Amino acid sequence: MRRAGAAILAVLLAVLAVGAVILFFQSRDESTVEPRASVGEPYRGEPVLSPALADAVDAGNVVVLHRDARPPEGTASLREGAGPELANEGLAVLLEREPALDTPLAAVSADRIQHAERPDALGEFVDFHLGRAGAP
Repeated sequence: MRRAGAAILAVLLAVLAVGAVILFFQSRDESTVEPRASVGEPYRGEPVLSPALADAVDAGNVVVLHRDARPPEGTASLREGAGPELANEGLAVLLEREPALDTPLAAVSADRIQHAERPDALGEFVDFHLGRAGAP
């Protein structure tokens, strides 16, 4: 009986010692993880997306709207690796004409929008929001 009590006491002391070491090092850790700020402005429904495009952005896709009859040169580069065949998975960049835009381009996700003069100004937006279905 005495041996069992000594064994239990030894295990208990070992667990307490490990816990104390963990707490010591955790108290010295000054690192923090800052959440990455969202990219773009809140999307409040303007410009209005068709029901199909609204469903697409809700699934995680990004819609790039363009004002002119043809998208500006370089817009296709936003679709690299995220073509329309991935739309069902919420991993596509979809292009759509919207003649009423104030700027040549606008990228829309489920909850954010970013207007731009050039396609390269939308790269960070697309990278951040693509595939973020249901993300805050």
